[in-house]
Amino acid sequence: MSSMIGNLNRRSHSALELRRKKFPTQPGEKPGGYPNFSTSSCSTNLAPVHHHHLVARPLPVHPGAGTDRMSASSQQDQSGLLMKPILSSPELSVELRKFNSLPPSYKHRKRPYVPYKTESSLLEKSSENHPLNEPAIFQERLTDLKEWMKVLTEEQKLSVLQTIFPSLGGRQLHWLDTQVPKENPGLHYKCPLGCTDPFQVLPPHIILMILGKLDPLSLAKSCRVSSLWNHYARSPSLWRTLCYRVPWKISKACTIAQIEKFTGSPSDWRGIFIERFKLRRSWLAGQSHVRTFQGHTGGISCVQFDANRIVSGSHDKTIKVWNTKTNSPWSVMTLTGHSGEVRCLHLQGNKLVSGSTDLTIKVWDLDTQPDWSSIACRVTMMGHSDTVRCVQMDTARNIVISGSYDTTLKIWNLHTGSQENTLRGHSGYVLAIYHTQGARLISGSADKSVRLWNLDSGNCVGVLQGHKEAVTCVTMDSTESRIITGSLDRTIRLWSAQSLECQRTLDWMSSEGHTGVIRDLQADDWRIISAADDKTIKVWDLATGKRLVTLKSHTDGVTCLQFNDFYIVSGSYDKTVKLWDFTVC
Repeated sequence: MSSMIGNLNRRSHSALELRRKKFPTQPGEKPGGYPNFSTSSCSTNLAPVHHHHLVARPLPVHPGAGTDRMSASSQQDQSGLLMKPILSSPELSVELRKFNSLPPSYKHRKRPYVPYKTESSLLEKSSENHPLNEPAIFQERLTDLKEWMKVLTEEQKLSVLQTIFPSLGGRQLHWLDTQVPKENPGLHYKCPLGCTDPFQVLPPHIILMILGKLDPLSLAKSCRVSSLWNHYARSPSLWRTLCYRVPWKISKACTIAQIEKFTGSPSDWRGIFIERFKLRRSWLAGQSHVRTFQGHTGGISCVQFDANRIVSGSHDKTIKVWNTKTNSPWSVMTLTGHSGEVRCLHLQGNKLVSGSTDLTIKVWDLDTQPDWSSIACRVTMMGHSDTVRCVQMDTARNIVISGSYDTTLKIWNLHTGSQENTLRGHSGYVLAIYHTQGARLISGSADKSVRLWNLDSGNCVGVLQGHKEAVTCVTMDSTESRIITGSLDRTIRLWSAQSLECQRTLDWMSSEGHTGVIRDLQADDWRIISAADDKTIKVWDLATGKRLVTLKSHTDGVTCLQFNDFYIVSGSYDKTVKLWDFTVC
């Protein structure tokens, strides 16, 4: 009893100390005044704390106390001796509450750790007590199983293994892995030859035939299967075949130039194919390095190029020759001779043919040697009565073909410059011509028609009608099975060279085509490239007519272009010539 009173005395002392800090002594009030709870007097007052600030709460009784303690405690509570004074201030009540949360005799007890019983542990414990796990019974059953496996067939053994394998655990699988040779063929070390790799038993020509059916990515991955697969998958014949398939086939001239890069290893067709694979990827993604050549003072009307140079004609009446092997943006030579705008060019080898608004056609010799140069105008042809808009040269037939605003086409002798024939039939300006490998000539005119001519007879053998405006450019694909035309009506049409019927129309609404006049176009095995007044160059899929990519760099309408498998060369009204290089991306 005396200990409980002492505890209450100490708690009241702490409460008064806290109150004295919160509430200073009022005037006329005695400072200090600690309560004095003692065993001799149980009616001690709590001075100087005023009784209307205090509330009484019964002291909690320990749950383990007996009946006598409970009765004594209740008697003391009734007499008011063990009432705990608590200040009515909220701040003080919060501070005092922590002393009454638990009985003084309470001690924290740590609960013992009980591991969680998983299902597997329960199964293992239950299986330990299984009667079949007794050593004598287990050895007997194991002996029976060995004898049983000896008489089973291969199919029955496989069935037993398939039944047992799902029930194996980690320890069993680990032991099984340690019993198998790590080197190839691994688990198949008891199998007959060729079980895991059929290439070990097949003859080489069959292996190459199988690998030849693979696409490039699969063939490249097969090199990582084994050393045997790597030997056959790197066979030059496989990669050479891929190089000549349509998606990666390039022109003969470009093939020769590409093979020259691999002079150290002429049989490295795999490296050549990698170059072509990257090249096609760059074309489809429109990734190219653009070089700009400046020097003309007028718009560019025509461009031609070969392996080492670009030739451009301009409205400034000059022809400029640029070296593509240097980084210089300036021309290496300027050809002057026309008194009017240069409207058309055609380059073959070291011979260049140009047409102008001065009604003349000139043949230039561009042959250059390390010690001398023979660049000069060799022949001038006169006979048209209006602007010469288009020219084409055929060195094999020793002729030059020209089209003019005077609505005629003329055939000239390349060396003498004499006129050999005149083709009439168009009722409007002749704006474009295309000469095929044989004796066929195609011309486009401002009369909205396309005409096919036989050069040997000089007769018109076919007419294509369909464009709503003047036909500004004509070409054919590399197989010469399709005729492709562009027009002022902003459309590109594909025609059958045999039936002369229009097969497809590419316009800006249905095919994401050009929004300006089509000025020039060219095609090869799988693509069409067109230039237009909307400042863009577009690449199309020849087979489907789908637009593949749009190239933008010029600041004005693109008037002319020429391309091969590596580059596009374009000219524009912005007075610049641009080289789009797809080999460096």
